[in-house]
Amino acid sequence: MFEKENPVILQGGVFKKPIGINSAVFMITGMTIGAGILGIPYVVAQVGIWIGLAYILVLGIVMLCLNLMIGEITVRTKNSFQLPGLVGKYLGGPAKIVMSIIIILSGLGTLLAYLVGEGESLSGIFGGDPAWWTVIFWTIGSILIWRGLQTVKTAEKILSILVIGIILGLSLAFLPHVQVVNFSYLNWSKFFLPYGVILFALHASPSIAEAHALLPGSQRHFRKALVIGTLIPVFVYIIFALAVVGVMGKETTEIATLGLGNKFGPWVRIFANVFAVFAMGTGFMGLGVALKQSLVWDWKIPSLLATILVILTPLTFFMAGWRDFVSILGVVGGLFLGIEAILMALVYWKAKKSGDLPADRYSLPLAGLLTALVFVVFTIATVVSIIGIVNF
Repeated sequence: MFEKENPVILQGGVFKKPIGINSAVFMITGMTIGAGILGIPYVVAQVGIWIGLAYILVLGIVMLCLNLMIGEITVRTKNSFQLPGLVGKYLGGPAKIVMSIIIILSGLGTLLAYLVGEGESLSGIFGGDPAWWTVIFWTIGSILIWRGLQTVKTAEKILSILVIGIILGLSLAFLPHVQVVNFSYLNWSKFFLPYGVILFALHASPSIAEAHALLPGSQRHFRKALVIGTLIPVFVYIIFALAVVGVMGKETTEIATLGLGNKFGPWVRIFANVFAVFAMGTGFMGLGVALKQSLVWDWKIPSLLATILVILTPLTFFMAGWRDFVSILGVVGGLFLGIEAILMALVYWKAKKSGDLPADRYSLPLAGLLTALVFVVFTIATVVSIIGIVNF
């Protein structure tokens, strides 16, 4: 329906075809399910399965609220912006600079985590030095980022379906090997450990502006895509954490697929690491395009220069020796994404009062409660992360 009414859309100075609800869902899901899922079983195993699952559920609900709030901001805003542009429009220039720094640091840190995880996973499949596999993956992913959003959204849709299928397949295969004793362990002393990694794994804010720009014509359909695209990863993470921790217990490794391969042999090692490659591949491409678009849309940087900055910087950090997977996830998720969410909660409140356009078919109920919930949860996450970094 939308494609007949809107054969092309002018986005960022380029005419592009609109997408349907399914493509919007997979754009959001594909950007969400990435390197973070590989760290979730480890942090869940450290605190215990029940605390870990509660984390996933509660933070999943909070992230759904945040995503819906960002969605309403984009609906109420006439022009296309990524997150820094939205912050600048509603909170002013200094706030835009702060958000831009946070987005750039978190984006580059996330891309770095993908590079580290991809190298380890490809090495687990084919053998050899993980660093060389990182460079090979970086080459392919960089080409797709350079090609742009239309190429990436097609790849994301395919890879997202494969990732979800592989996760469910692995989880079902592990069920006969689950040991009940692994569900009885609790460790309250590490209660705050999952915060950063799970927030990282649930984050998909940059994809919301992308999805809205290419899904015109229906606020209700856009909101529906946001809800489905956010909840699918929550369900997938719960299933995967139950399966991996149920089998591995306290022996769960930082990159979950590596430990599974060591426990169950070469076929599981290959299959599990193929899943890891697909999962991180979708996130790398989606985030790379979103970060590039932020530089182009919000700061008017030429597309070629923006592409070079996005693809070369994480590789440079990797070559400099920044290769601690879980630490990268924790800092990005708990610190950078926490500050990002606090700023977007403030933007939401301002856009609701003074946005360009009405959002009659999208507007969320209990706006004050939603804003307070997101603000409090992410403030706690940020403070906890700062304390952890200082103590480290």
